[in-house]
Amino acid sequence: MSTFTGGSARNPHTGTIYRHTVSIVDTDHDDADTRALAEAIESILLGGDRTLSPNDLAERTGIDADYSRRLWRSMGFPITDDDAITLTDNDLAAMKRVKHALDLGVVSPATMTALARQTGQVFSQLAESEGNELFRVALSAVNDDPDGKDALVRLLADDLVPLIESMHSYVWRRQLAAYVARTVARYERSGTADVDVTVGFADISGYTSLSRHATESDLAGLLELFESVATDAVGAHDGRVVKLIGDAVLFTTAEPTAGVAIAAELLALWPADRPPVRAGLATGTVLRRVGDVFGPTVNIASRLTSLSRPNEVRVDEKTAAALVDRHRLVEQDPQDVRGYDGLRSWTLMSGP
Repeated sequence: MSTFTGGSARNPHTGTIYRHTVSIVDTDHDDADTRALAEAIESILLGGDRTLSPNDLAERTGIDADYSRRLWRSMGFPITDDDAITLTDNDLAAMKRVKHALDLGVVSPATMTALARQTGQVFSQLAESEGNELFRVALSAVNDDPDGKDALVRLLADDLVPLIESMHSYVWRRQLAAYVARTVARYERSGTADVDVTVGFADISGYTSLSRHATESDLAGLLELFESVATDAVGAHDGRVVKLIGDAVLFTTAEPTAGVAIAAELLALWPADRPPVRAGLATGTVLRRVGDVFGPTVNIASRLTSLSRPNEVRVDEKTAAALVDRHRLVEQDPQDVRGYDGLRSWTLMSGP
């Protein structure tokens, strides 16, 4: 029998130190090693073994079982058997904090469910991306060095997982602080947070055609480069990346001039030997939900991007009006696009 001695990890909320040990029977079958490694990693991430059922959790916290089940499902975790041993002491501690907040009236049950759903959506994407990398590294270690599993598990427990967890907390706090600053600035300008914003789209022109012929490795490298250049350009001009969608980025700024600066910098920084980038900008009100933005302004920015030629930035009428004294613009013939007949647009020209 062999044993994974996975080191220890501290619960940041309770201070409890968990030590992770998973034993398996030695075998030549790779699946057994992989399963044991997965169990060791799960024990690290969940803070211990699964010892509680959903019914146990409801009984020990005083939260209604139906509401508890709804919370778990809102976060994306299916609860199909209320008596199955699927939960840990960390889950119990988290649910006790929820019960405490509900009892104090800090949040309503509906608000708590909405928060759970939003958090689940965001972290599901993070977990998919980060988990893919962790699992790739873990499988590589298992295949390359069967005797290196103990070291790998200790590395995860003592270094990698705490690093990722602390990064999540750090970035979340910085992003929340930035949101507060943006909201206060909007109030100071207009007395309300519901003011116009500039929405920008940018994508790689011809990406769909390229993807039919390029290798998976080439596409991955191109998308990584695009994400890097796009996020740098948005961050340099106090914008916010709403989301990255494959070969496209959706961003917002408080002012049209900042939106144009982002689009222009993205195009300027994009390597000339790569498929060209194009962008579209529109200004107006948006509906904000779960960190995303919706509404006609977003739709128009998307349509303008599709009208743009490679290495071109197009803007709508409201954006053009705000830029007319600072940038050279050329009005284009109105065009019919999906959802909009005779959409007017202006091309941003480089130079004075």
